[in-house]
Amino acid sequence: MNRKVFIVLAVIAALAVALIVLLLGCSQEVDVGEIVNVFSGRDCQSPVLVSVSTASSSVVKIEFNEPVKVYGSSFSPFTARADGKFIYVTLNSSLPPGQSSEVGGRVKDYSGNTTGFSVEVWGHNAMIPPIVINEFTTKGTDRSPDRTELLVKGNGNINGMVLYCGIPDDSDARIVFGDVSVKENDLIVVWWTEKLPDDVLNEGLGVINSCANTTSGPSSNNGTLVLCDTPSLGAGIIDAVVYSNFSASHEGFGTRGAKERAQWVIDAGFWEGDAIDSTTSTATRSMSRVLGSSDTNRCKDWYVTVTGGSTFGLPNVSEAY
Repeated sequence: MNRKVFIVLAVIAALAVALIVLLLGCSQEVDVGEIVNVFSGRDCQSPVLVSVSTASSSVVKIEFNEPVKVYGSSFSPFTARADGKFIYVTLNSSLPPGQSSEVGGRVKDYSGNTTGFSVEVWGHNAMIPPIVINEFTTKGTDRSPDRTELLVKGNGNINGMVLYCGIPDDSDARIVFGDVSVKENDLIVVWWTEKLPDDVLNEGLGVINSCANTTSGPSSNNGTLVLCDTPSLGAGIIDAVVYSNFSASHEGFGTRGAKERAQWVIDAGFWEGDAIDSTTSTATRSMSRVLGSSDTNRCKDWYVTVTGGSTFGLPNVSEAY
């Protein structure tokens, strides 16, 4: 055999043997030991602010989603103490109903995660009586602007009460009521306008007209109205309604935002089942609560009036459309 051919064959054989050994070696599992996540089980999430309320006229109660501690002197010039998930902030003076104050600071959870925040806190009014949304329009014109009527179910005062076109943390407009005493069966008519019409008095016999001083108002076809006892985060809901024209998108609410607002009201326990059907409502065909009906938070409590049948400031006695 030629010497050169022999050398080539020997090299090929050696390479083949090396390849076989390599393949056999790769077929065996290599134990690199257990991989350990050094962060496993550790809380790396910052505390989340849940709600703000007044524990008394000069003490603010701030709730978080987990137990927290006060971070240094971050609440200065106020004093603050922690109690589980709550921070109690003592103001320098009483906060009357209908007035607000800015409260800010920083808290730390028991894993060392911190959160800084600043919130507007409103004085709590314990004199707000039961009230229901009684009538509203959403397709107003210059001659017949949008209005929302509230029916008072007891005696009291509405200072600091707020009505939203939307929901508390996502609204198109709102009105915060002033220091007004009310009695059972009074009607409060909110005008979603910049000013009251010249021929409308602020107060009449059992009727209180209030201007929202806004160029915005309720959404025309799909939306929510929410009445709360204070504008503070996590305030108590007094009443709410959900309305829709049952469009083809977003489960009948037209937009994702409108659907999310409706779901918020449902989750809060202030609406059940189908929305009020706004399809046939107009500037003068109002959506009205059935006179004398119980408030079941359902569409059966409501109907659309005949054309020209809105009765703001009067009992809901119009026929249905």
